[in-house]
Amino acid sequence: MHIYIYDQFLNQRKYDKIVSKIEIRVTDLGLGGKNCHVGPLKSLRSIVKDELRNNPKTFIAVGNNKTLSEIVNALGDEDVAVGIIPVGPNNSIASTLGIENEDNACNILSARLIEKIDLGVINENYFISSAIINTQGTIIEVNEQYTMEPIGIGTVEIINLNTQREQSAVSPQDGILETFIKITQKKLLSKTSNQSFLRSNRLIINNLNNKNFIIDNSVEIKTPVQVGVIPDRLSIIVGKERKF
Repeated sequence: MHIYIYDQFLNQRKYDKIVSKIEIRVTDLGLGGKNCHVGPLKSLRSIVKDELRNNPKTFIAVGNNKTLSEIVNALGDEDVAVGIIPVGPNNSIASTLGIENEDNACNILSARLIEKIDLGVINENYFISSAIINTQGTIIEVNEQYTMEPIGIGTVEIINLNTQREQSAVSPQDGILETFIKITQKKLLSKTSNQSFLRSNRLIINNLNNKNFIIDNSVEIKTPVQVGVIPDRLSIIVGKERKF
């Protein structure tokens, strides 16, 4: 059985037609299941926990990066396939999976092409694509071997699933996290960017300025944190045009 979890922002009237079209389309494709709508009295996490008792075949996030990330974290150690029907902005993960809109998402769900991908883990939180934090005040311990402290204004971005084409070498299926440290140096009439790169499977990171990590472009995590990777952790439905 498929469990469709519609994020709370889809309760806005402007999404009524899209939600109705999705419900009709999945029924026409023989993908009917249970529709669950997140709301003030029913959180996404509680819906997932309740529905797991029925041994569902698949959880489908109807929404965006945040919706998908919350479902993956609510599932914890459960081995259940996950898919997404992207609606609205902030859907870079769906795009990287080869899913561009709600129409082709339904066809992709019907084809049910599943890939196993790694998950990043930051403290007790999973991330699918990336975790990012400001460089200023950030201290990084790499694989218990050495420590780095970036100097300058920029970002530290730890990537599992690459949603940026210019970093095409990153793979979510190699058991390794790629970390990009980007520093911007301002000059009188211009600015230049320097980038460092490292591969690791374990990091300890703290930010002395009390800045938080942003995971999957949606959720904030306080430091200090331990960052690692769990190989082949997530079974996810993808399109043929996936970018990995």
